[in-house]
Amino acid sequence: MRSGLVTVGVLLLALVLLRVVCAALRGDLGAWRSARAVGRLAQRARRRRRGAEVVPLGRPVEQVGADLRRLHSAFHRGGMRFAKYEGCRLAYDRVLGEAADMAGCPHLLAVLPPGDELDRERERVEWLLVQHGLLPPPYAV
Repeated sequence: MRSGLVTVGVLLLALVLLRVVCAALRGDLGAWRSARAVGRLAQRARRRRRGAEVVPLGRPVEQVGADLRRLHSAFHRGGMRFAKYEGCRLAYDRVLGEAADMAGCPHLLAVLPPGDELDRERERVEWLLVQHGLLPPPYAV
């Protein structure tokens, strides 16, 4: 099997060398080389075009808005156990930060530890997102 592959390889190499020698004898070796170079450039351009797909940097704003509204109502609902509340708070803060980044609002949600400062920062970011239209305005009580 291996000797057959070697034979085929040698025959292909001899064929290529024969074409080069014939082109050199005719005097059009430069044209033959430039045609190959143009072919290679065209192949590279096709490969680049195929690989140049636009990849979004984040999720669509519609999906972030839907998650934000869903988690907003779940977070502000009372009567949850601590583990569920903590998981909901972490998810809400993450989506709230993502929405604030999309709106161009600076925030410290990922930096602050749980406590009063984080609660005030969350309220500030919620107010900014209401102003940007990503959260519904609070109902009058």
